[in-house]
Amino acid sequence: MSSAAGLIAMPLGGAYHASKWALEALNESLVGEVAGFGVKVTMIEPGGFATRSGKNPNPLDNGHRVEPLPSYDGVRQAPAGVAGKLPAGDPAAAAQALLQLVDSDNPPLRVLFGKGFYPMIQQAYANRLKTWDDWQDLSVEAHGQAG
Repeated sequence: MSSAAGLIAMPLGGAYHASKWALEALNESLVGEVAGFGVKVTMIEPGGFATRSGKNPNPLDNGHRVEPLPSYDGVRQAPAGVAGKLPAGDPAAAAQALLQLVDSDNPPLRVLFGKGFYPMIQQAYANRLKTWDDWQDLSVEAHGQAG
């Protein structure tokens, strides 16, 4: 289980996102290590699910609070605005989808569970590819002439 946060990062979630990105790397490496044994790996990237008393969970609200700094008001409001627009998923439906993955002969390495995050992930990857393309000349130059 990773989460959509394993694919994109939002402000105020640095440690949370770092842990999710670490799971991405671990599982991607694991695929090559266990494939010869017939073991398949799938990372489920869920959006928000109504798992806390029927409410959409806020991963940044862990009960530990400090006095908010007004200079961060805008940063705090951005994720809250996005989270409020994404529908909360049904855990029972996710369980059924998980069983379909388990029964699949060729499950994907990654699968998204939920609505709303796919366009954000598409944009994040499009932005990365454009940046790499825009800076490709410098990338080649940084490699130097060795070898």
